[in-house]
Amino acid sequence: MDTLKSKTVKLMIALLAPAFLAHCGKAPNSVADRQTDQAPENAVVKSSVVLGKVGALSKTSTINLAKLIVTAVSSATPPDTVRDTSLVSGNAQVSVVRALTLPPLRNWVITAKSLDSKDSVVHTGSSSPFFVKPADTAFVSLNLASRFAMYEAHFNTLPDSISSSVSGTGKDKLNLNRVVLLVDGVIKADSVLAAGSYFAANQTVNIYWDYITPGSHTVTLEAYGVLHTYAGKLYSGAATYSVSAGTDDTRSLSLAWVGPTTGTGKLTVTLGKVGKATVNGALPGSVIN
Repeated sequence: MDTLKSKTVKLMIALLAPAFLAHCGKAPNSVADRQTDQAPENAVVKSSVVLGKVGALSKTSTINLAKLIVTAVSSATPPDTVRDTSLVSGNAQVSVVRALTLPPLRNWVITAKSLDSKDSVVHTGSSSPFFVKPADTAFVSLNLASRFAMYEAHFNTLPDSISSSVSGTGKDKLNLNRVVLLVDGVIKADSVLAAGSYFAANQTVNIYWDYITPGSHTVTLEAYGVLHTYAGKLYSGAATYSVSAGTDDTRSLSLAWVGPTTGTGKLTVTLGKVGKATVNGALPGSVIN
């Protein structure tokens, strides 16, 4: 019986020996060996986005930023895409720092854009390609200038009368009912009152237009109204301004009177030619030689 048990134990040892001996002389798997069997640890990218001030030409705030959208796209096939949205407000310079978790061992490009309350893109731009390593933290900065400026026109202290420069004439009643802002010859803002309504004397009327691209633009201001039986354009003025993104500026513009004028009309008098009459007299007789 003991002999049978001994043979059984030896047999089990013999069966286990090849598996045991197969690992003799080898160290256990290292941490690095085990990591090769797993996906690389994701990297973290901290993105700092600076949204430049919108700026205004004598302008109160109308463009109001609403959100910043950051999108990261990798060079993989198919590309990885990571998106992030954050809320922003106002139109002054804004700095936003966001942390994105990205798959490593590939190149990435980050694109950022801001949207205002009307969903118009006010800022946009992209980073250069960058490579991220496993478990790394990368830093990417974007400094974006505003794509637009904002215009505001002030029609200050509206008059209620007009007088002629001709001596002895009095003032005529003036009724203004419309003011217009044109940019490069195109109407961008128009304030029209209902028929029979007029702006009050000494009133200041403000009209606005946003989304002016930086650069040189011709700004025209016009005022319309009624003078006696005439109804139409009464004042107009224009000037060319150079607008920079993110810069506040105030300019002055004088409007000239272009309505009906009072004075001496043109009088043309034609005096006919006096002429010359020639009389030829004939005397009878002869000349002695």
